[in-house]
Amino acid sequence: MNAKMILAKSRQIVNETKDEDQTTSISLPLVNQPNALDKGVCDDGVCDDAVVSEATSSSKSTFADAGMSAWLQLDGVDTQFDEGTSDSTRELATGVIRRTLTDADQVTQLIQQGANPSVEPSLRHRADDMEDGGDGEDKEAMAGVYPLLSLVIDDMTESTIPSIWAEEQDNGRLPVRLPRWPSPQLQDAVMTALIDGGADVNARFANRESRPIRVAVAAANRPAVRLLLQRGVQLRGFLVMRLPEDHSMCRPTPECERLLMAIYRRLIQLDSTLATERGPGGFGLAHWAATRDRGRFSQCFIYQYMDLLLENNATINSTSGFGDTPLHEAVIHESLRVTEWLCGHLPADDINRGTTSVPTSTPLAIAAGRLDHYNRRVDDDGTAEDIKEDIRTRDIPNLQTIIRTILRVGAGPSIMRMRAASHVQRRERQLVLAEYATVLNGLSDVTMSAINTALAPQRDHSMLLARLLPLAPHHDGRDPAPSPLSFGPHEAEAIGWKIGAFLYEPPAAAAAIDEYLISDSTLRRRVKAAVAHFVKSAATRTSSNREVIGDMANVGGVMVRVPLQCFAVRGQQGGQHRLLGVREVVHKARLDEAASHGVTGVVKGFNAHVGDDDCVFEWRQLGYIDETTRLFVALGID
Repeated sequence: MNAKMILAKSRQIVNETKDEDQTTSISLPLVNQPNALDKGVCDDGVCDDAVVSEATSSSKSTFADAGMSAWLQLDGVDTQFDEGTSDSTRELATGVIRRTLTDADQVTQLIQQGANPSVEPSLRHRADDMEDGGDGEDKEAMAGVYPLLSLVIDDMTESTIPSIWAEEQDNGRLPVRLPRWPSPQLQDAVMTALIDGGADVNARFANRESRPIRVAVAAANRPAVRLLLQRGVQLRGFLVMRLPEDHSMCRPTPECERLLMAIYRRLIQLDSTLATERGPGGFGLAHWAATRDRGRFSQCFIYQYMDLLLENNATINSTSGFGDTPLHEAVIHESLRVTEWLCGHLPADDINRGTTSVPTSTPLAIAAGRLDHYNRRVDDDGTAEDIKEDIRTRDIPNLQTIIRTILRVGAGPSIMRMRAASHVQRRERQLVLAEYATVLNGLSDVTMSAINTALAPQRDHSMLLARLLPLAPHHDGRDPAPSPLSFGPHEAEAIGWKIGAFLYEPPAAAAAIDEYLISDSTLRRRVKAAVAHFVKSAATRTSSNREVIGDMANVGGVMVRVPLQCFAVRGQQGGQHRLLGVREVVHKARLDEAASHGVTGVVKGFNAHVGDDDCVFEWRQLGYIDETTRLFVALGID
């Protein structure tokens, strides 16, 4: 089964269930740095909007406006009933749908007059040729059938997550914006009157998506969920923890996400096994998150949702009935945030896993195929210009980020398994290699940032001490007393630096590397070992920050700044040891990784005029010179 077949089957099951259910720092020139797995700031379920990129923010309002305009107003919807439906039932349903009921007594009276509280009206998009008042019963479109209890529930998402749909002849269906009740209390009163009058709180004969509890969750309506729970609604078997259905033109507001997350947490508190439910086709909730996110939700919300599933024993690496994992689905549906989360929680074997039927169809290979597809659409003269612009500015960058994220987890085996028998397959492989070059280029800046972060406390406090020490009162038994301390050139700076050495933070550097190179690999081990040695040497074996950032020197005929050279390459046959810095060691690690996969285009970023000659050595030769014995000590980096 190839990527296209997987995509087709994934869409098929989704459709089926609709009916079923500074200079003080070391620096490098900037080089095409990809976005890191930026962590959203979450505190007690509140997401920080600042983590949303400027590009996402600028497009968000555009999509929201376009999405809301796609919603049907009530005057664009026909309500239909089964033949023989009584007038009292029609009156009750109309009062609910149009929110013309003013109190629960009206509901009770109509039920006493014979109205059916369990009626299931169908909603259809009113076509232009039906505006003459016809009931549209001759239309071929399938009806959106909802129990009346579901239609009572107000949408609390500001029309960003559909909970009620009307069937539409040409495009399948469209979301409906029903009026709101004057107050939540009236909504609850009408729901209570319907249930007391005989409405089935579970709507056991309705399709899965239209049942009251599913509508209440999708509508982010906490009062409705609370009332249904109080009335004993069934939770198991309804996939109540599944993300709401996709309407790609809508993106939930932060308040909507907050309400939705609060509902999910409440449901899990009542029954933690809800996180382990599976739907048709063997899809688990992680599969559904991958298919339904598609960039709709914020990073913070997706991370919290996926964390909630994992904490309650949901499987995140199981295969569906089609043989694909949640990560496969996330890539197929281009759900970046789900991809990021999964890559941060899955072992490398699952990242490089093919589908059951096609072992070479790894997430990376699928992403490459999707990216190639978009590139070809942009080059196709038959593609409209507005579509091309969307592909260039949204789809291609999104897929490039997905590919880089997978590569940063350690997708080397996936690269090796990519087929190259055809021109298309070779082209897809080259797309991946180009993105890997971007990842490797970004590693230089990540490394320098990691070092600067680890040394920042020492730098800050040592500078402060260097200024304060000369001002400290000194009692030496002579007049005047007290008197300022006397220091030689840079002496206060050196004392402050030594005291500040107690404050440097080696774990901060390791954490920064781990955030970028997510899973264990030879590249990550080498870079972390090099950074750890440099940070320790800079903090404890130097006299000042000036020594760390280095002086200007002639390198290959060009005056450049040479940072601390705390590494050495063992001299051959008793020859002189060659000194080098952390930049050279990291670049050597990048070059080796690039060579192992045939990646080209790795930018050195420093001393380019001497080429890569200063970065050539064997790892077993790498060490340092002991400052006491002046002997070479191997670092043991393999």
